[in-house]
Amino acid sequence: KVFGKPVASFQNSKFVLAECSAELQALQIMVDNAIELNDRDELTVPDAARAKLFATETAGRIIDKCLQLHGGYGYITEYPIARLYADTRVTRIYGGTSEVMKTIIAKDLGL
Repeated sequence: KVFGKPVASFQNSKFVLAECSAELQALQIMVDNAIELNDRDELTVPDAARAKLFATETAGRIIDKCLQLHGGYGYITEYPIARLYADTRVTRIYGGTSEVMKTIIAKDLGL
């Protein structure tokens, strides 16, 4: 609660959660498409890089917004949001950093 009201009752919180929902749906569509392409052996390296880049960067933005809604509690390790933040952050590193994914995509664009 903030100022005696649930955080979710504030307009800003509703807007943030609406943004997160929209981003998550777009992310799910892109990942589903990549899975379908992979199942048909049609997933190219650049398409996989696009999916990984978008998925990890979007997940990072979403979890950052959610952590912000938790305020200071978001950094207390006893709260699941703190663990989610740490786990999500590392996805932009392992399996190829976001910068590596951007390099692969740029090459595919002929740059």
